[in-house]
Formats: sequence, C-alpha cells, structure tokens
Amino acid sequence: MARPEVATAATLSTPDKIGKYVIINEVGQGSTGRVFLSHDPYYGRDVAIKLYHIEADLDPARARVARKMFFNEAHMVGKLQHPNILPIFDAGDEQGKYYVVTEHVHGARTLSAYCRPDNLLPVEDVIEIIFKCARALHYAHSRGVIHRDIKPSNIMLTLDNDVRIIDFGIALVKDSEISRIEGIAGSPSYMSPEQVQSEDLTERSDLYSLGAVAYELLTGFRPFRGNNLSKLLHQIVYASPPPLHSLRPEVPEELEAAVMVALQKSPAKRHANGMAFAAALTRIYQQLRKRSMRIERQEQFDLMRRLRFFHDFSHEEIWEILRASAWQDYAPGEEIVREGELDERFYILVSGSVRVVTGGRHVGTLTSGDCFGESSYVRGARRNATIEASDAPVTLIRVSATLLEQASAACQLRFNKVFLRSLIQRLQSDGRST
Repeated sequence: MARPEVATAATLSTPDKIGKYVIINEVGQGSTGRVFLSHDPYYGRDVAIKLYHIEADLDPARARVARKMFFNEAHMVGKLQHPNILPIFDAGDEQGKYYVVTEHVHGARTLSAYCRPDNLLPVEDVIEIIFKCARALHYAHSRGVIHRDIKPSNIMLTLDNDVRIIDFGIALVKDSEISRIEGIAGSPSYMSPEQVQSEDLTERSDLYSLGAVAYELLTGFRPFRGNNLSKLLHQIVYASPPPLHSLRPEVPEELEAAVMVALQKSPAKRHANGMAFAAALTRIYQQLRKRSMRIERQEQFDLMRRLRFFHDFSHEEIWEILRASAWQDYAPGEEIVREGELDERFYILVSGSVRVVTGGRHVGTLTSGDCFGESSYVRGARRNATIEASDAPVTLIRVSATLLEQASAACQLRFNKVFLRSLIQRLQSDGRST
C-alpha cells in the first residue's frame, strides 16, 4: 500500500525556532511534514529541518504512523555517510515537535521532473544517475538498511548533477524493531513483487525499485500502469513491462537488458547486489562512450573531406591528420593565437571566420578551409599576428607539429605541400603571414 497521507499544515504559521535551530523560511511541504531552511552556526552550514505532522493530525492512526516514521529517520542520525545519500545530522522532540535535520542542497530538484516523455534526460546521464544510486544502495544494504521506498521523488539531483537518495522514513533496519511500520510498504508503482505480496524483503527489493526508476527515466513511463490499485499490483506480480526500445528507440540493447534484469519477478534473478548493478552500468557506459567517440570521429572525417584544404588527400592521409589533431570551438570574439606567443601547432578552419590582427590593426580575414600557423615550420619562432574569432562561433582543427612528425612520409609531404601552397596563395593576394 502507498504511504498514507497525513493532514497538511498549510494553515500553520512558520515557527521562529525548532530546537536549537532558528528558522529562516519554509522551503517545502510533504505528506508527512513541512520542511524549513535554517543555518547551523556551529558547523557553518545550511540545514533542512523536517517537522513531522504528528500532533497536528486529528487522525490517531496517521499520527501514530508519522511518529513511527520520525523515530525511524531519527534512528539514521550519523548512520549512513555516503556522498549519494542525504545525511541526517540531528533529530529531536521538543514540546511535541518532532523534527529531523538534514543537509540542505540549494537548487536541488527530484528526478520526478525528468519522468515525462517530453523532458527526458540524455541516456548517458540516466546511466550515471542509476550507477550512483546503485552504489549508494549497496552501501546502505551493507549496513543493514533497506530503503523500501526508492522512487523518483526520493532521489534528488543537485545543480552539478550529483545525486542524493532521501527519505528513509519507512526503511527496514536490521535487528531494529523501530522500522517495523505496519501497513507501510512503499509507493505502489515502484514496489517489487515481494513487497506487493507482503513477503520478507531483501536488498534486491530496492534494486527492483531502482530498475523501475531507470525504466521511467529512460522512457517517460512507469513499467506498469493500471487504472486502479488492484490492477496495478496484479501487473507488478504477473505482467511484463513493454520493452524499453518500443517507447524510446535509442535506448541501447545492453542498457535495456540491465534494466530488465533489475525488474525480474524473482529476486534471485536480479543483480546480486548494488555493486553488481553498478558494474553492469559501468560496462554499458564505457561501450557507449567508445561508440560515441567512433561516431564523432567519423563525423569529423566527413567534414574534413569536404574542406578544400583536404581535397588532394587520400582517405588514409585524412585519418592520419585526424589522429594528429584536436578540434576546438571558439566563441565570437575569442582569441585563438596571440601575437608574440610560441605555438607549434597548425590550424585549419572548419567553420566560421577569423580576423587577422597585427600590431592592433585588422589586416585580413580567413574563412572555412583556410589555414594558418606557418611559424610552426621554424623552431622557436613566435606568432607575428593575433587570430581571433569573428562575430560567429568558430570550429578549428589544431594539428600538432610533433604528432604530425609521426605520420607517414607521404602524409607529411602532402600536408606540407598543401599548407605551403595555401600560404603562398595568400601572400600573393595580400601579403599576410601568421
């Protein structure tokens, strides 16, 4: 069953102080409490204070659940110290006010924002997020804690795209009676089959829930959807979710397989633990990066073939130049090389145009397919002109003279011939040299 909602406290005023913490302002509300921002002067850090709805709730059963959840989270103070788990610093009960103090992450949002088909994260970002969550869960499991409520709204994404798992209010803690909250099992759409059937849970139940989160982040849809709770729970136990690629064709086959392992009905068929899940994601990420690099290199090769500079080069010679080069983008007006500097690289314009400036005077413009950097032919020579991007973005190929020396003799000869021919043509036109 889903966590029961408790009465909201929208009509309650913001307290001036909770425990030793002076309240700055309210930053959020949930079904179990209100969250306030404060500052801990002793440690010099901002903190979030969750004030539970307990005495404010007129329903004794719901108040009892909220009290149980408070003690459960309070039991976690200092217990889980992991960079991807929101730390709980303090907890207290003052004059009927039950509160928990955690790290306050400025600007963080939960993954719920990225579970819509029209607002999905890149596949590689999803892999990184789930990887971090899997490692964090492995850490918690190794300390006898099963979260039991992994879902997008319980995973925060920071401004620098780091991850925090939050809300251990219904976690199961080994050898602790505090965590036995009757009637609380998690959020239905992310519950494992064994949760649905009220069976004993292992850490693999959390991995199932994490698999369900991964499925939703990748496709914008939950693995199972029913128009009533009974139908939803029946699907979780007996049905298979639609293949991920049917909802998002670019999801790699290897990634789909890893997510489907996490969503296996039988816990024994899922990943052995969080580290095993994370390891599978690492291999997939590395494969995607290699594939992405191959695609990027092919695209660069195709662009180079179309540049007039490379019209006389063979395919193999273009690949040799590509291996000896790096591509660089410049913003409008950005300086590329500076007059008087040492620089052993050759430059070829892929797109955009650049200004040639000598002694502060604009003396010319170079465009796509042009080259510069002829001073690289003379060891220790300094640039006699400044090159800067014009009024639009510029993409350049920077060819290392040192790496070029490792290319075949035929490739070096071809490069020098074309480069010097371009230089001579430019000098004959206007006398420019860079």
